[in-house]
Amino acid sequence: SGVTRFNVSKKKMGKIKIPIPPIEVQEEIVRILDTFTELTAELTAELTAELTARKKQYNYFCDKLLTQSNRIAYKKVKDLAKFTYGFTDKAKDTGNVRYIRITDIDETGCLKHEDKKFLNLSENNHSYLLKKGDLVMARTGATFGKTLYFEDDEPAIYASFLIKIELDNNKILNRFYWHFSKSSLYWEQANNLVSTGGQPQFNTGAIGQVVVPVPPLEEQERIVAILDRFDKLCNDISEGLPA
Repeated sequence: SGVTRFNVSKKKMGKIKIPIPPIEVQEEIVRILDTFTELTAELTAELTAELTARKKQYNYFCDKLLTQSNRIAYKKVKDLAKFTYGFTDKAKDTGNVRYIRITDIDETGCLKHEDKKFLNLSENNHSYLLKKGDLVMARTGATFGKTLYFEDDEPAIYASFLIKIELDNNKILNRFYWHFSKSSLYWEQANNLVSTGGQPQFNTGAIGQVVVPVPPLEEQERIVAILDRFDKLCNDISEGLPA
């Protein structure tokens, strides 16, 4: 009972009914469940170690593939892209378009599907609608620099603490840049360029100075195919973990 603070009274606790089989049956049930508890802990530890190893392998190959070609040109992001800050509004529980906030990007650069917020589409925010394959980056706070590759079918508008990065796709592919944004090559630069006052700021002036390795487009496509496979092995529950 209770509203802001919940409690179970002694009287109500005494009314809880417990199934009580014979002692020998209880002992067998305890044995089985103890075994499951131990096995679950063991499997969880093994799975954690496996995923950690896969992510380490992804990071190694990501850095290696991004820089291995002899035909790489190194370009600053400002010479490859234009930037647009997101739309400012109050997030709502209902609406006809999703409102993507800085907290909606997970640690792998993908969109979270829980705790969704919404807006209603209008003339004021229509230009902030995302298309499949668009890139948006967190520009402030603890998650600065995290980059989302938007691949959902659900219509969505990006919020003001995000920056849309519109790349020249004749020079660099969005998916290639997204993999780059998860590499140590990217994060070493981002951590040096971010302004660290009370709240970290990674605005267009900073992201524009990041240097990107840019191989030919066909090489970018080959690298993306390899890294997409690694990404799935690390993060996809249905396909990656069984593999």
